[in-house]
Order: sequence, then C-alpha cells, then structure tokens
Amino acid sequence: MIDGVAGAPFSSPALWLTGVERGLMLAGLATALGGLAGRGLARQYKGERPAQLPAPWALRGSLIGLAASAALVVTAVAGPGIAARLAQPPPPGLLSGGTAEIAAVEAALFALSAFAVRLRRPGVATTLLSGVVVAEGIRSHPEGVIPVAGAFVTYCHLFPALLWAGMLFYALRAAVAWRSYPVAAQGIVRLYATAVVWLFAVVLATGVISAIVLVPVGSLVTTAYGLFLVAKAVIVILAAGLAVAGRRWLRRHPQPGAGPALATRVEARALGAVLFVTGILTVLTPPAR
Repeated sequence: MIDGVAGAPFSSPALWLTGVERGLMLAGLATALGGLAGRGLARQYKGERPAQLPAPWALRGSLIGLAASAALVVTAVAGPGIAARLAQPPPPGLLSGGTAEIAAVEAALFALSAFAVRLRRPGVATTLLSGVVVAEGIRSHPEGVIPVAGAFVTYCHLFPALLWAGMLFYALRAAVAWRSYPVAAQGIVRLYATAVVWLFAVVLATGVISAIVLVPVGSLVTTAYGLFLVAKAVIVILAAGLAVAGRRWLRRHPQPGAGPALATRVEARALGAVLFVTGILTVLTPPAR
C-alpha cells in the first residue's frame, strides 16, 4: 500500500493546484531562460543563414512565470496552513516553508525580466531569471534536508534541466523556421545535440544525488514521492533516448520542408512532462527526514 503524503493529504485539491502552478512556473522559466540560451547557441552556427533567427520567447516565458508565481502567492495566502504543509521539510530560517515569500520574490524577478526583454537587455533578463533558480534552490527539498549543500545540488540540477528543455524548444522553432533549408536547420539542431550531451550528464548525476538524499531505497515504491520520482526518471530516460534517436536525423539528407525529426519533437513533449512532474514533486513531502 502506498503511504500518504506526510505534509498534506495526497487527495488535497490545494496540493494538485499548487503543483500545477509550480509546473507552469518552471515551464515559463525554461521557455524564457532556455530560449535566451538557445538563441545564443544558435548564433554560433557558421554556415549560410537563409533568414534571421527567430526571437526567443523570453517575454512570453517571463509572463507565464509571472502569472504562475502570482497564482502561487494567492494560493499560499488563501491557505497558509496547507501552504506550510506543502513545504516540508522547511528550509532553514523559513519554518512556515516560505511559500508565499519565495513565490513573491520569483514574481518580482519574472516581472523585471519581462521589462528587461522589452528594453532589449537579454543579459539583464538572463541574470534575473537565474535569480529565480536561486530562489528555487532556497525552498527546495534537498536544502531542507542538508542546508547549503542541498541548495547547491538543486542549482546544479535545475539549471541544466531548464536549459535542456528551453534550448530544445528554441532549436525546434529555428529548425521549423528554416525547414526549407535543411542544411541550416540541421546545423542548428546539431549545435543543440552537442550541448545536450553535457546537460544530460549533469542532470543525471545531480538527480541521482538528490534521490539518495531524499528517498531511501525502500521508499521508492511505497511513497507517493518515490513513485513520482520514478516516473520522472523514466520520462527523463525516454527523453534521452529520443535525443539519441534524433541524432540519426542529423546524418540524413532530408527534403526541404520536412522539418526536424519526429523523435526530436516528441523529446520536447517529454521534457514538458518532466517539468510538470517536477512541479508536483516540489509539493510532495519526501520520505527523508
């Protein structure tokens, strides 16, 4: 029998609502931060460019993150008791979990990032969005178990995960925009495929460390947190397999207008699912104490 969530009932609507809000916030962060990084990577393409690179959806991503963070603040203020129970174990110095406070900081950072993007200051926007990752590390489960080191592990896990998803999304947009010129489209995807090898290695290593800290082996299939963690691992491995399959497309000579490989498009959907599962994981209480 699966154990219930120690912090809040697994059937609690607030748990699922907060998890979805956090998943949307992470999706917005990946779109904005990864999009800016993706455009920077795409600019390294040395071949002939048939057109300008598409603009990253940094503004849209920042606004999605702002809306999700604002919703998190409203949810936490409306139910402070349940919000505290969804932030277990609490980070050091934030005995109530700090859900509303940290969400408010993240909303401010997203808002400032949106202004920076409108003012054509991508470097400033990147710095502000990186601040959201820092805030996530402070309120993370590993930080609540192992102060300081837990936040560092979260940074090292979340940054490459967001870049993986956001850079892939941008690479797909660029490849679709240049689909009439398959050599150039493949060149953009090839740059992403080279970067993702290193990103996946860091995500895998830090994910294993987080799992060791948060979930005893015996709790992997007996707790809600453990099962969601297993589900996330399965989807990440699937995404990695799709990334490998997508590399085969880079060795082919596709017809103009064909667009990126199906495996690469499905990989983007898999990473989107990972972000939403991660959102749920952040409000479940891990079995580690």
